[in-house]
Amino acid sequence: MLLHEFYDTLYPNTGFTTIRKTTRAIVLNEHNEVGMMHVKGNDIFGPRDHYETPGGGVEGSETLVEAIKREVLEEVGYECEVESYLGSVINRYNLLEVITMHHFFVVRTTKKASIAWTDAEKEWFDGVVWKTPEAWREILNEPREMVNELVHDRERFIIDYYLNQLNR
Repeated sequence: MLLHEFYDTLYPNTGFTTIRKTTRAIVLNEHNEVGMMHVKGNDIFGPRDHYETPGGGVEGSETLVEAIKREVLEEVGYECEVESYLGSVINRYNLLEVITMHHFFVVRTTKKASIAWTDAEKEWFDGVVWKTPEAWREILNEPREMVNELVHDRERFIIDYYLNQLNR
């Protein structure tokens, strides 16, 4: 189910050359805190300092469930069980000429393992930060600039959607 589409209004649209399929997760620990990746660095977007749900591209013939379990293991350092599928969110990144369809899951950590960040992730990730969903809502509402706001728009939407599902 498509939950929302985000349009990039920060950078000029010169067309899209790639469609990317990813999985992302609201990762819950034993205290019902949500783990988010703290991303810091500089790239073609400029300075980055934002939080985002763990996740990444679906590889080869992986199913969405296999992909999210792998991503959580690699990025957060935990094995996990999928609790639910929330739906999909589309982002358009004009500067990259990419349309990304993110498939969002709720997962729960089950067993501690080792983080397996790629070399690129080692440059970008400043760690995993655990907070309540309500605390994340406040953080994600703080003003950000450029790409940081694009990412936080998506993350704020999915945290709000998750909390609304809990309160049904």
